Amino acid sequence: MVDYEEQLTSRLNALYQQMKESRVDVYLVLSSDAHLNEYVPEYSRRRAAITGFTGSAGDAIISPEGNHLFVDSRYYLQADEEVDLNKFRVHRLGLSGESTLSQWLTEMEEERGSIRVGFDPSVVSMQVHRTYSSSLHSEESEMVPIDGNLVDSVWEEQPAPPSNSIYALHESVTGMGVAEKLLSVRKEMVDVGADRLVLTKLDEIAWVTNLRGDDIPFNPVFEAYMVIDMDQATCFTRSTMPAALLDELSSLVEFHTYESYVGFMQLAGSDKPGAVWLDSSGTTMATRILITADQKIHESANPVVMLKAIKNETEISASREAHRHAAAAKIRSFKELEDKIASGQVVSELDYSQSLHEEYAKEDGFYDLSFTTIAASGSNGAIVHYSDADPEVLLREGELFLVDSGVQMLGGTTDDTRTVIVGTPTDRQKQVYTKVLRGHINLAMQKFPEGTGGIALDALARSHLWNVGLDYGHGTGHGVGAFLNVHEGPQRIAPRGADEPMKVGMIVSNEPGYYEPGWGGVRLENLYVVMTADGLPNHPDGKRWFRMDPLTLIPFDTSLIDWSEMSKAEKAWLLDYHQEVWNKISPMLDDDESQWLWGKCQLPGITISA
Repeated sequence: MVDYEEQLTSRLNALYQQMKESRVDVYLVLSSDAHLNEYVPEYSRRRAAITGFTGSAGDAIISPEGNHLFVDSRYYLQADEEVDLNKFRVHRLGLSGESTLSQWLTEMEEERGSIRVGFDPSVVSMQVHRTYSSSLHSEESEMVPIDGNLVDSVWEEQPAPPSNSIYALHESVTGMGVAEKLLSVRKEMVDVGADRLVLTKLDEIAWVTNLRGDDIPFNPVFEAYMVIDMDQATCFTRSTMPAALLDELSSLVEFHTYESYVGFMQLAGSDKPGAVWLDSSGTTMATRILITADQKIHESANPVVMLKAIKNETEISASREAHRHAAAAKIRSFKELEDKIASGQVVSELDYSQSLHEEYAKEDGFYDLSFTTIAASGSNGAIVHYSDADPEVLLREGELFLVDSGVQMLGGTTDDTRTVIVGTPTDRQKQVYTKVLRGHINLAMQKFPEGTGGIALDALARSHLWNVGLDYGHGTGHGVGAFLNVHEGPQRIAPRGADEPMKVGMIVSNEPGYYEPGWGGVRLENLYVVMTADGLPNHPDGKRWFRMDPLTLIPFDTSLIDWSEMSKAEKAWLLDYHQEVWNKISPMLDDDESQWLWGKCQLPGITISA
């Protein structure tokens, strides 16, 4: 059997030869796939196949003169552990002196005089292509599209694409039928003068059609393209469609083979030239190339993005129910963990991860996890996206244990993180935990005016950490789907980047943290739904006031709190939150579990109402 290092060397050497034959100096290997997914099906994990790095984000440059991997702060430690540093230079984005991929291209061009950058147009968005093209200034430099991904040609035993079955969600879960959704989309098309809308993002297609699938682990979507005209909607998929479902949707959506998408687009350009709506961040260059010269292009965020992000009352109700079940399961798992440790049992990261999965699976409506559970003990908690719970890593006295997990429940998607202590915490553990918790509460109880974006909100979660010289490298919050992807835009809470204003009905995470190599990490995450806030004076500009209403219902570890640092308002928020946890979750537990939860919900000197 060929070991992995030899296999990787062989792949790289073969790729260099392919690059030579294609007459390119460097080759882009991005983490995305043909649908620009964050999490991709196995056959599309090309970046992992050629670098060894398995994180969900991070792009590579392949060059015979030296290979490069670009990762953000979530993956600094993971990249160092997974990548052969003799074969790849890891660029830690955000650190002083580190180049972005675009900057590296500019620097390489300046060094060489010109550079030919090979790429697969089927996995590069219009927006990314524009960014990289703008980094090249020499007339001799060129972004070179290459049909067929070069990694595929050197990847032995590459898995086959999925072709799983598709199933439908009832309107009682989605709150809106397919006909109504198409009507909403077409209204937006009329408003911008578009005759055709092209969708390539899988969660957008799943939302429009009220269909779900199993093509990507943890994401209930199916591989497809969709073209919406004013009088017709056409979906292209290799997944299996039950005959009854085809009949049910026949008047609204036509279904064709996945491979026929290219021919359809070429023919449509001739038959119905019109204006085509493309989202530059969600459309690949492969699709852009299919648009004929006589077709106008309307380029902006497609309407499905916002329609999907703003949850209706049915979706919010289903999400609340999903979070109740997810909370009950996680609370049971923590009680079981505490009981095992108290009895002297040895528990590994993997033991707990499997136990949590079993608890989730007991809940009505459970479909799958929403991502790989992060069960990180001790120093592993410093790896932000630590993924593989280790059977050899044991939970030890005095160490922090970080558990980031979520589920797909019928109608809802959950994502929460709790950090707990095994045994007795140190003063420093309590100090750090309390700073993170106060940041979480500061954001959670903030009321803000309509039009406020995530950049303004982000600082609220960091202020207590900043005041003592601490920080974290990731954003504070991301959007979440309704029985869809656990990461969803356009809303986010982060110090930079796109700044979409929060809107009523959006679901967003609140997850400040702190991470220190060799010490561990703390992250505290709830999901919240944006709602209107009552009882405030009218805004001078007539804007509405908004607030965050919690969906996650899991107590925080009060043994890790330095109560002397907590303000009166923070204690009041925590008391109200724990009261809500008790009220909504205790009826779902047996007597022993309820008694345990009762103890975890108490604050020093304050008793919640039974």
